[in-house]
Amino acid sequence: MKLKIGSARLFAAVGACVAAFVVAGCGSSDSSTDSGGGSGDSAFPTAAKTNAEFEKRPTSVGITEAVGKPIPKGKTIDFIQCGVPACAVAGEMLTEAAETLGWKLNAINAGGTPEEIKAAYQQAISNKPDAVLGSGNPRVLFEPEIQALKKLDIPVIEFFVQEPAGNGITAVIAGETTSEYQGKMLANYILANSDNESMEVGTVSANGFETVTATAEMVEQTIGEECSGCKFKRLDVPVASIGSDLPQRVSSFLTANPGIEWTTVGYNDMVVGLPTALKGAGIEDAKLATVNINPAVAPYLKNGEYLQATVGTSFPEVYWRGIDMLARLFAGVPHEADLDDSTLPYWTITAESVPSTTEEFPVVEDYQEQFKKLWGVE
Repeated sequence: MKLKIGSARLFAAVGACVAAFVVAGCGSSDSSTDSGGGSGDSAFPTAAKTNAEFEKRPTSVGITEAVGKPIPKGKTIDFIQCGVPACAVAGEMLTEAAETLGWKLNAINAGGTPEEIKAAYQQAISNKPDAVLGSGNPRVLFEPEIQALKKLDIPVIEFFVQEPAGNGITAVIAGETTSEYQGKMLANYILANSDNESMEVGTVSANGFETVTATAEMVEQTIGEECSGCKFKRLDVPVASIGSDLPQRVSSFLTANPGIEWTTVGYNDMVVGLPTALKGAGIEDAKLATVNINPAVAPYLKNGEYLQATVGTSFPEVYWRGIDMLARLFAGVPHEADLDDSTLPYWTITAESVPSTTEEFPVVEDYQEQFKKLWGVE
């Protein structure tokens, strides 16, 4: 999902970038909100320094070595497309990347129920494509189908899931490390813009989206490590509430917990409609942060309608990286660089830095040109 920035299913202190949390390729610059004016007024200087790096817009997709060999054309890729809006956007991005290499992408609608997801993977088995891509769904829902694809020697790449690769899943991109990055980014943004060492923080998660849950857990862990006096309240909502009654659920949650100063809300699709619901409930001072951004929520950010920041990696760079991995796999060259989620571009966006409120935008402005150069195509 993250997502658009990041995937919404969407977010380990792994690699040098996490260890220092100040690498320019995944960082940011000072932010300012009505909650504390950014790093200068924060009670948490370490978090403020980290947040400042993540507010810098990244300029690299994180892959630098060209494929270096001819990439076979004519490949057919099946994408198991989940039933939330972010997945439709993912399908469009994957299609564009695949067509750049002379491949065809076949999107299979997976709906939102376990039965529909299994049926979608079964359809892929029947299709016998050159590769299968999936996003956001845990393998427990389609384990027999994964094993069937393994017997057919069909590579499978999963995006935005918490499980590691192996036993039929060739690779995971934007997995556990991304969830943890994005949770840390949300936490550090909140801390950087807070002067209250005993504040109450709310997290809104979605049952069934493991990356969303993992991100919420990392928010609580990171804030807890730096703010021993902080308290937390969690709201877990069903996936079916997204695009339905989720705004009312969140407004009821905040009404019942008036001490909450900051709330992280899953990913961007979960923020749609929230300002209207909050205003209707008479909630005036809620401050929200989320993962991913699109034109449906960007105006909230720009206009200061509750949403203070969005964080994460970007759907275009994640999904194009998946195609890059397949290009290297089919060309017979190493693809380990594609598996290092710490090199994905991560960005914390505020009202001052949001590039557009009406159009989709990537984290890295020229990501397509960078990938095309890696692939040796115009």
